[in-house]
Amino acid sequence: MTFHTHIAGIPCLCEVTHYSAARPMRITGTGFGDAEPPEPVEFEFRILDRRGRLAEWLERKVTQSDEARLLAEYRAEESGAA
Repeated sequence: MTFHTHIAGIPCLCEVTHYSAARPMRITGTGFGDAEPPEPVEFEFRILDRRGRLAEWLERKVTQSDEARLLAEYRAEESGAA
């Protein structure tokens, strides 16, 4: 999925290449070790210019707060598309 966004005030596109929602711990039995550990969110993306070309120079400007915002924007786009 690709959606419009901005990085450092520069308009661009975000192409999500992989997304996996967080999963809580799951207990599978009664014995010691009969559980699957929790898994964090997996969110991978590429930043493209407005013409859809890879923009590595802009991707280097992505901060942690940008990543959190991009994840929120992706989730909003997904819920709106459903």
